[in-house]
Amino acid sequence: MRKLSSFALRAATASAAVMLVLSLLGSYWGWWRAEGALRQQLDLAIAAEAEGFVREFEESGLRGLAISVETYSRRRGPLFVALLAPDGRVIAGRMPQAPPPLRGFANLPGTGERPSLRVLGGTLPGGGTLLVAADLTPVDNAAMALAWTPPMAGGAAALLALILGFVAAGRMARRLASASAAARDVMEGDLTRRLPLSGRDDEFDQLTETFNVLLGRIETLMIAQRQVTDDIAHDLRSPLSRLRQLLEGALAGPRDPAGDAEVLERAMAELDGVLASFSALLRIARAESGVLRQGFSVLDLSALVEGCAEIYAPVAEDAGKALHTQIAPGVTLMGDAALLRQAVVNLIENAVNHGGTRLTLRLLAERIIEVEDDGPGIPADEREAAMRRFHRLDRSRSTPGTGLGLALVAAAARAHGGALTLEDGADGTGLKARLKLAP
Repeated sequence: MRKLSSFALRAATASAAVMLVLSLLGSYWGWWRAEGALRQQLDLAIAAEAEGFVREFEESGLRGLAISVETYSRRRGPLFVALLAPDGRVIAGRMPQAPPPLRGFANLPGTGERPSLRVLGGTLPGGGTLLVAADLTPVDNAAMALAWTPPMAGGAAALLALILGFVAAGRMARRLASASAAARDVMEGDLTRRLPLSGRDDEFDQLTETFNVLLGRIETLMIAQRQVTDDIAHDLRSPLSRLRQLLEGALAGPRDPAGDAEVLERAMAELDGVLASFSALLRIARAESGVLRQGFSVLDLSALVEGCAEIYAPVAEDAGKALHTQIAPGVTLMGDAALLRQAVVNLIENAVNHGGTRLTLRLLAERIIEVEDDGPGIPADEREAAMRRFHRLDRSRSTPGTGLGLALVAAAARAHGGALTLEDGADGTGLKARLKLAP
């Protein structure tokens, strides 16, 4: 019963019904056109034969015409010819049925075994009437034969459409059943499951490949979510534990305004670090959700990068480092200014905190932002991990930071259709963070 409700079978049945209706309409139209064309040809043949007898009358008179008509009738030509007297008697020739005197073309219906006739009549000088007629039966039979061709072809096409519909419905049901089984496995928790491909590279395979990419993306997000949960539990447990120990120690000791103030300040610092981590996580989540795309607007990327450089040049100088800029003018972009500004700031802060003494900030005309330093860099085998949440090269956590800076930059790049890559700096030393945005 499920196959009977298949879309493919319903479409095939509808197509078959349309074919039958169109074939019947085509049958009537074909019969009408064929009969009209055949009768027109028959009228031309009758008229040509009648014209020959009229010329015989003009040359030989009524007696000569009668002889010609009688001779033609005895030879059993394709037409019926008769010469009538003024009173309607047949003088010469023959007619399958007694026609009335007439002028011009007329149809005589058949009676019993007598066929239907197409008759051309004309009055001769002297009062006689010449009749030339043709049997309409062959014309009707030919028109009917032509009329039956569209229904027969339409019926065969409809039957073929139904057969193909059953075959397509069966194949579609099998493919959808395998896809449904894979989808159920995914819903039950097997995120590695993928929809099967037939290998024919048809529309279903293309749709299946799209769904497989979607499932891969879901798997990546779920793994990332689990990793983020684990990272949050691991990285935030330490500051919260320190905060609890700090407060417990303060409560256990005697009240001292100066000591209590110091404890509160240290507690505030720990809470600020926790809040900074959560704030960065929220910004990453907003960047990866796609919500920000709805508010994208045209912004001056050159002015944005220049503003970040002006703010952080003194910060780098205080840290004993020099920030150099190479900013292409007039670079614009559709994007979110706050997110891109935070991404540039994170790259600069990362270079200031972990890089060498010489920092270079570049904006290329191709909408590529680069921050390069001559510091120790990041080992090639850890660069991919460095862009994940909470990953820290400093396992002891002795340097400042939450481990979310590069993760936020990577999320901002994806939100703008680009990507973040980490490369060796000039001469193979240091680190070059390359933020490529969509054109």
